[in-house]
Amino acid sequence: MLHERLGFDWRAAALGALGVLVLFAAPLHRIDLLGIGFLLAAAGAIWDPRAGALLIGATLPFFFFGRTLVGPLAGTPPGLMLILTWAGALVQAARRRIVLRWPRTPYDGALALFLVAALLSLLVTEYPLLSARELRALIFEPVLFLWLLFAMRGSARLALTGFFSAAVCTALIACVQIALGTGGTEAEGVRRAQAWYPSPNHLALMLGRAWPFVLAAALTRSRLLWIPAAVLGGGIVLTFSTGGWLGVGAATVLVVAVLTRRTLAMRFGAAAAATLVIVSGLAIAGVLPERLNPLRQTGGFRLDLWVSSVQMIRDHLFFGVGLDNFVYLYQQEYLREGAAAEPNLSHPHNWLLHFWVELGLLGVLAFGWLQVRFWRFARYTRRTWPVAGALGAMADFLVHGFIDNSYFLVDLAFVFWLLLALLAQGCQEEGETERQ
Repeated sequence: MLHERLGFDWRAAALGALGVLVLFAAPLHRIDLLGIGFLLAAAGAIWDPRAGALLIGATLPFFFFGRTLVGPLAGTPPGLMLILTWAGALVQAARRRIVLRWPRTPYDGALALFLVAALLSLLVTEYPLLSARELRALIFEPVLFLWLLFAMRGSARLALTGFFSAAVCTALIACVQIALGTGGTEAEGVRRAQAWYPSPNHLALMLGRAWPFVLAAALTRSRLLWIPAAVLGGGIVLTFSTGGWLGVGAATVLVVAVLTRRTLAMRFGAAAAATLVIVSGLAIAGVLPERLNPLRQTGGFRLDLWVSSVQMIRDHLFFGVGLDNFVYLYQQEYLREGAAAEPNLSHPHNWLLHFWVELGLLGVLAFGWLQVRFWRFARYTRRTWPVAGALGAMADFLVHGFIDNSYFLVDLAFVFWLLLALLAQGCQEEGETERQ
């Protein structure tokens, strides 16, 4: 049957997708439509929780279309599907239709430290409601997602399929907007693609996480997959995000190298480096738009931001400043003259500094522990396309996140734990194969 080949029941997925669309598109005063949307989404997730896992991944690029529930509480499409999928999984496990495993992961020690750091950060926050919201959206829900991926066999692959399919659709919309001149942001002589994202850089962050998977699948599975790869690559190029380009370049080299094409990876790396030098030189000379000039003002501005962040860490060494508190302290106490043109920045634009100011020293240690575990698994895992994609996506996380956001956005947080699950499960499957 079709649903056996797909790994999920497509009818349940269609029902759930319709429910999410109705629930988050209906006007707030139409209680009837909101109720119908919720019931349809719940029915799809309960009918087949595996379809729910697919929809969690597919709704990640649409998390901006959230709905306010009560006061500061709001729900997002992936957050809603996460809760409904867990409910559906428990119902079907009770009916013995699926097998749920205890969500024990190889990251449990680091994960426990991560959660402790997040909870301790509440002790120092000056804005508890904002921190509580971030705790739910960026810590608790993504961790529940990780546990779902380990509890329900096969759900990680389905969530991955949903995510990169939605990412390709988002990239297509971004490309069409630029082609028609109906969207994007004019900056430094270029029009930057952003689709429905609040900034081109955030779009580049999301597409950069999806790119390695589409590339790895195109290299190892079907040539037809070069079509979505081209769409995704076009979307990334049109963001004109320097960090995005660097992250995708690093991810591409790693994916190609992991899939045993080391000579090709070296050639690509050399070509990318040469292109970077040529484009930078032409931009500095004024032949190309200022956006491509590596010496433009943002370089010095980012250094001032990093200095301010280090000063903030020095004053709040152990517990940080609390989740979603950076911007307020930055404006009030740490804003330097060289960065005064943009006083409303909400994060330090560096993954090390960001984890430290949000979660304190324990958060940095937990993140480092997770990274060590992740890259150790890479040594013992068979080089399948999901594994190669996960390694490339983590490279994008580290490279792009070194000068921009990395984890503390809903889509990026969910994808981070998805990467950890894919690599750990790939290693476990390899061990099971060897024992057989």
